[in-house]
Amino acid sequence: MSPLVELRETPLDCLEVERAVAHSAAGAIVNFIGRVRDHSDGNPVTRLEYEAYPSMAVREMLRIVEEIEQRVPGTKLSVLHRVGSLNVGDAAVVCAASAAHRSEAFEACRMLIDEIKSRVPIWKREHGPDGPYWVGWADARCSGEHAEPAKSRHHHDHHQGHGHQHASGALSTAASPLVGCTIVCITVSDTRRPETDESGSTAERLLMAAGARVERLWVRDDSAQIAELVSGSIAAAPAAILLTGGTGIGPRDVTCEVLAPLLERHLDGFGEAFRRLSYEAVGTRAILSRAIAGTLGQTLVFAVPGSPNAVRLALEQLVIPMIPHARSMLQGEGH
Repeated sequence: MSPLVELRETPLDCLEVERAVAHSAAGAIVNFIGRVRDHSDGNPVTRLEYEAYPSMAVREMLRIVEEIEQRVPGTKLSVLHRVGSLNVGDAAVVCAASAAHRSEAFEACRMLIDEIKSRVPIWKREHGPDGPYWVGWADARCSGEHAEPAKSRHHHDHHQGHGHQHASGALSTAASPLVGCTIVCITVSDTRRPETDESGSTAERLLMAAGARVERLWVRDDSAQIAELVSGSIAAAPAAILLTGGTGIGPRDVTCEVLAPLLERHLDGFGEAFRRLSYEAVGTRAILSRAIAGTLGQTLVFAVPGSPNAVRLALEQLVIPMIPHARSMLQGEGH
């Protein structure tokens, strides 16, 4: 039977993970509950938000469980982690470890939560009197020796947040399909700014979790400025350019009109796949989604709607999974 390892948007029950690891040979069961506290480094906290790259997060948690169960024979583990908005006192994560003896159960449970906090792509945003801020960021560079702290509005507390690296500092290539890739994220908007660009921040977090280096840029809904920025970005030969926003049918939405004549090859299937996935989520409004993709030299170029949900959908389901294979084809490495 597969271990109980899930992300949940609903309240967590510690008894559920305990029951999942209980069996007749288990003489000890150790539970861990991580709750939202009302302070962080002396600053008041009113609530938390957790975001995750779901498929990657669950896959990495399963990998951690399997590793620990092999490392500490006779143990059985389970974990549930919340995503979404949590209030002070809510359980953010619940873990359980069972073993024949208490020493192994304690050891396995501690290893489980430590590895989850170190390796799993889950991000925490604290809310307080000074507004929201992300904590625990780590820049997912090519290797631990080149890793640098990522910029955020607050401190970098790796004991509080979830980084993107293993405890050893080396990235897991299985969980990081974009290691070695540079992705340029361009926000197209007359109104969004770095501090209010939720969609751009979502794209950055998901791409970094997949191992990419991310460069973020902003441009107004202006045809000449968009074309100039895309052309300038191509000069550095990034693996991909992702544009968010300006793909609708409003008077100022010109991203698709600008990109279409610039692209050397058009990937029509990208827009078709995005609209199919969008239709399942938003119904007929998906028809208005003019997501497009193509190539410029050896750079992949994507344009998607500017809502956070659309960005998440496009990256998780299409962009991140396809970049490695598409790059190998562009570089003549076969099909």
